[in-house]
Amino acid sequence: MKFRKLAIENYKSFQFPTEIAFPVGGDGRSIFLIGGMNGAGKTSIMEAVTYCLYGGKAEDIHRNINRREKAKGNANVAFELVMEMDDGAELVVKRSWTAGAVSEPRPRDLNERLVVVRDGKRVSVQNQELWQDFIRAAIPPGITQFFFFDGEKIQEIAADDHSEVRLKTSLEAALGIQYINRLASDIAYIKQDERKGFVEISDEDLDFKQSELKREKSKLARKHKERDDLKAELEGFKAQLDEARKRFEAAFQVAPESREALREQEKKRVFAANRLAQVESEIRALSEKALPFSLAGKLFDGIRRQIETERESASGEAIREHAADLARRIVRVVEEPEPIFTETLSAERMAELERRIYRLLKEGDPATDVVKILDLSDREAARVLNRMESLENSDVFLIKPLLDEAMGLKAQIQQLEGMSQVGVLTPTERDLFEELQGTMESGSTQIGRKTEQLRLVEEDILGLDKRIRDIELEIEKLYEKHHTSKEKADFICECDNIASVLNQFIVRLRKNKVHLLQEKTFEMYRLLSSRSGLIKDITIDDKTYEIKITDRNGHEIRKSSMAAGEKEVFAVSLLWGLAQTSELKLPIIIDTPLSRLDSTHRDNIVNNYFPNAGEQVIILSTDTEVDSNYYRSLKPRLSGAASLEFDQRQELTTIRQGYFWEKGHG
Repeated sequence: MKFRKLAIENYKSFQFPTEIAFPVGGDGRSIFLIGGMNGAGKTSIMEAVTYCLYGGKAEDIHRNINRREKAKGNANVAFELVMEMDDGAELVVKRSWTAGAVSEPRPRDLNERLVVVRDGKRVSVQNQELWQDFIRAAIPPGITQFFFFDGEKIQEIAADDHSEVRLKTSLEAALGIQYINRLASDIAYIKQDERKGFVEISDEDLDFKQSELKREKSKLARKHKERDDLKAELEGFKAQLDEARKRFEAAFQVAPESREALREQEKKRVFAANRLAQVESEIRALSEKALPFSLAGKLFDGIRRQIETERESASGEAIREHAADLARRIVRVVEEPEPIFTETLSAERMAELERRIYRLLKEGDPATDVVKILDLSDREAARVLNRMESLENSDVFLIKPLLDEAMGLKAQIQQLEGMSQVGVLTPTERDLFEELQGTMESGSTQIGRKTEQLRLVEEDILGLDKRIRDIELEIEKLYEKHHTSKEKADFICECDNIASVLNQFIVRLRKNKVHLLQEKTFEMYRLLSSRSGLIKDITIDDKTYEIKITDRNGHEIRKSSMAAGEKEVFAVSLLWGLAQTSELKLPIIIDTPLSRLDSTHRDNIVNNYFPNAGEQVIILSTDTEVDSNYYRSLKPRLSGAASLEFDQRQELTTIRQGYFWEKGHG
């Protein structure tokens, strides 16, 4: 394939329709040189080719419409690319964007249109999508970056030690592996689509399910045996523990306790002993303070009754002692202040009444006659009663509950010290004690562990039982569906076989393509590099695409350690190797490839790369890259040259024949 002509209209600085013809030499090869200063439109030419072939986003097209035309309301952008196909046919691709009658067009107003003309016959609009697919197949967009590239692409590949790994997808597209991958994906899609609504049941499926059932039953049998073994081990540990307990009781005449229980028992004993000491201290303090009174505490009620009795007896005695005076006063009350009887008593009768009252008072109440034991005065009695009340309200009577608590604590300590005899065992007895205690603790631990293991095994057995029932049900359903179409099953099987063959083919193809790529890359690198004599080999991993460069001593040379010029010629070599390995005869478009190279590498690029880059090479260069000397070297090989002239005042690019120094000449 060769480009014969490119037309650009209303894009960036190409305000008016501009055509660039690409003549072909007599040998069928073409090296066309386009000169242009920075900003003159070299990059626009590469973009025009890409947009014409593959289209683009309306936002990008709208942003790059010529400013003068956009200000006039003209948003019509057009590209046209005339190509000579490998079979000799002429293919014309026209792509345009128009906004119609819109005063201030926006990106959403742009409508894209594709027209394809093959050998002078226009393809109908209905086939536009078909022809777009054709264009993409003829010139895959994923690999154009290796055929249409600029200094930035070279820099990207030369950037670091593993830049080529990041390009894996694009590399596989360039090597043709991507198509095989796509074919494998299509077959997988066809197979998946064929399986929709189709349940494939084969003899192998039934055998697989039967095998699965057999495996699960085998697992269940093993779990049953594991359960039986665990039960036997558990019984053995229980017997071992029981035997150790019996030996312990026989040896020490006490029931065995675990170490934890003994420690807990000792804690309780120490606590009880401390409390006993505290209680005894309180008892001593109370005894020293009021023990004599506490001993007489039971007599307090009798003393109180005696005091009250003696107080009543003292009142009777006082009445008898003053009987005469009281009798006279009582008799006077009858007459004074006025008589209470209607008749006044005679003096004799008043005297008789006084005598009778006197005798009554003098005799008193015999019941109040008591023996005076205490014979206390009222003040003394009050002091005694107050003292007894203070004693009853004091702590002295806490002695009894403290004594009871002390007795309980002593009994508890005695009980807890039932095993205290262990502390005074002989060394032999102590060794036996430790041995039996360790055996019992180990047995208890093992019993707990085996019990938990047994529980888990029981759960596994329940799960396996359910799993087996489910599989048996699945097998029943499989037998019911076994009559499913054999033809579809065979087709799906054939898809699997094809996919397997394709996968094998991809592996072999990748290995062969990568081997050819590294040969072609090394071939060009030897021509371009100033250090080619120091390089022994270039190898490319056929899985990761990681490139390894080794010197004559077998040492690896990291790309990051190479000089900038060497990195760039390596990148150019890789691009050339990709173009050769892809076997696609596409035009090579190179934009400003020499700007970062030194003179030695520039010489090699001009003399060795440009003439061999491809059957058609379009070079976009400034006057400082392909200068007058390089132009003289290239001129015999050129099929033509042109220059881009940029009018800064009008922001307009036009094209003329001839390079910078040969105006009007081809």
